[in-house]
This record gives sequence, C-alpha cells and structure tokens, in this order.
Amino acid sequence: MAGPLLSETVYSAFERHGVIALVAAGFLSSFAIAYLLLTIVTYSKKYSNTHFLIYFYCLLLADAMQSFGAIMSLTWVEHGGVYDGPFCAAQGGIKQGGSIAAAFFNFAISLHLFNLLFRRYHTPKFMSWTVVAFGWSFVFTMVFLGPVAMETKERGHYFGISGEWCWITHEYRVQQILMQYLFELLSIVLSFVLYTATLLRARGNLLKVDGRWKLRFLSAGESWKLDFGRDFTDTASLRLIQHMIWYPVAYAVCILPIAGVRLCAIAGMEPSFGATVFAAFIFNLCGFVDVVLFFVMHRVFPEPESLPKFVRRKTVDPTVMQYGITPFELPPKPEPAKSVSEKPEDSQSLGGRRESTSSMASINSQTPLRTAAA
Repeated sequence: MAGPLLSETVYSAFERHGVIALVAAGFLSSFAIAYLLLTIVTYSKKYSNTHFLIYFYCLLLADAMQSFGAIMSLTWVEHGGVYDGPFCAAQGGIKQGGSIAAAFFNFAISLHLFNLLFRRYHTPKFMSWTVVAFGWSFVFTMVFLGPVAMETKERGHYFGISGEWCWITHEYRVQQILMQYLFELLSIVLSFVLYTATLLRARGNLLKVDGRWKLRFLSAGESWKLDFGRDFTDTASLRLIQHMIWYPVAYAVCILPIAGVRLCAIAGMEPSFGATVFAAFIFNLCGFVDVVLFFVMHRVFPEPESLPKFVRRKTVDPTVMQYGITPFELPPKPEPAKSVSEKPEDSQSLGGRRESTSSMASINSQTPLRTAAA
C-alpha cells in the first residue's frame, strides 16, 4: 500500500550530498554531449552511406534530457528538499521522456545496423526520418498519457515527489513499470539479440543453407572454414560489430541498477539511500558512456573510400559453406623425355666446333687486330 502523497520533503545532510553527486554526474554527461556535438561535424563523412548519425543525434538528445533532469535537482539542493509543483512535474516528465527516448533510439541503432549488415537492406532516407518522427511522437505520447489519461483525484498527481527527486509518484506503481522500465528492458534484450545475430552472421557462424538457418561453432584448427561463409562486407565490418555490441551491454549496466532499486521498492523491500544514489549516479552517466563508445567506435568504422557496399551476399555452394574445401597438392611436373630420333653429330662437325672454340679461346686483349690489307 502506497503512503500518503507528499507535498514536500526535507533533505538530511547525507541526502543532500547524495543529490549533489547526482547533479555532478548530470553535468559530466552534459559536457561530454556538448563536446561531441561541437566536434561531430569532423566525423560525419564516415557515416555518409548509413543513417547511423540521424539515430545517434536522437540518442544524444535523449541523453541530454536525462542529464538535464538530473541537473534540475540542483534546485532541491538549494532549497534543502523537494517540494511539489510545476517544476517538480516538469522534472518527472523530462526524466521519463529521456529514458523512453534513450531506450527507443538505442534499439533503432541496433535495428539499423542489423538491416545493413545482416539483411543487407539499405533503408531509404525518408524511412529513417519516419522512424525518428514516430519515435519522438511515441515518447511525447507516453509522457503526456499519464497526467492526461491516468491521473485521478484520489491518487493525486501523476508526476510528483518520488524519493529524493521528482518522477512518477508511488501511487502509480504499475505505470512506473509499464511506462518506462518495460521499454528499457525490451530495448536491452532486443538490441543484444540483434547485435549477437549480426556478429555471428558476419563471423560466418550463422549460415543459411538450403533455405534453413544453421548455427555452427568450429575449433581453432577448423576456423578457416568460416571464411567461406563471409564476403568482403562481413570482413570489413566484423571489427565494427564487435565494438557496437558494447552499446546494449553499456546501456544495461547503466539501466539495470536503478531499475533493480525501483523494483525492490515496488515489491516492498525499501533499498538504502546509499544504494539508490549509487544506482542513480550510474544511470546519470548514460550520456558520458555513449560519447565514449562513439569515439571508440569511430576508430574502427571503415573510411568512406573503403566502406563496403551493402549488397546481397555472395552465393556459395552449400557444401563449401558447411564443410569448406579439402586442401590438396598438385603433382610435380614431369621432366621432358629425350627424343630417340635425335642423331649424334658426326666427328667432323664436332671437330670443327672444337677448333672454332679453341681459336676463339686463343683471342684475348693482347692479340693484334689484322687489317683488311693483310
């Protein structure tokens, strides 16, 4: 049973210091995002054949929303506590919107790379803008749906005091799960599945033989057979995929602690304030982590002139793709046989040749030249 709706809370010294740490994490992510946005023009040429930057800009905007929501707690630090009102509702909406947007565009990036590198389907540009428009429309719908359609007088404000900051209040426990944490969990699981499938496909472990998908793992001595399931695009993008798979992993590391703390609170097991602050601090570093991963990924992203064409895969004989090619050696080239029809030269010709050779050998640099008159 949720407690009564709070209109104001007062920080203890320990709580105040904890919230200051969360604000500092928000500033760190904001500075990292601002630096990347100021310098990203120099990196944009590498991604000219993809729509990655469009989705990544949206992900940075979502991270910026989360960071700004954390920085808004600076007001509570100055006041010495949290109080209900329009500013509190705005913080709750911004934090929820940023979280849903980050989940959506993390998944959009993984789906885009899955289409490029697994399906070899290059989506038209208008499709990417359609995804962006749908994504932000979905985010704003989820944010406004709560206070407009779900808020009731008996349960009070939808966005209000939730612990040491503002978010969806404790009176709306189900909405906390379904309107935010569900999307984040789906994004983590689906993104990880897509990246893993793309990596296995690019390595040659996942094959489509006779219309059926087959998964194979070979020993180190037979790993050369995997090359027959790859083409140039797979080889060029393999290292990139190995780095991109860290995006859902890093996202999970940032999200799962705060989600676990909130779910424990929903289940009635109230976590300590220290655990809550630690989980929220990691969560507020999402923007900083995404920026670091971008710079790491940029180093392994192929240059524009070497960027492979995302065309359909080569056709390889199924037997070769399954079992490879058995090595063999060519037999040695036989020496040409001597012809029996060859006649030995007569002694006269041999003698004449020996005489000619002898006379040539007797000529040296000291032999005087004979004139034509002689």
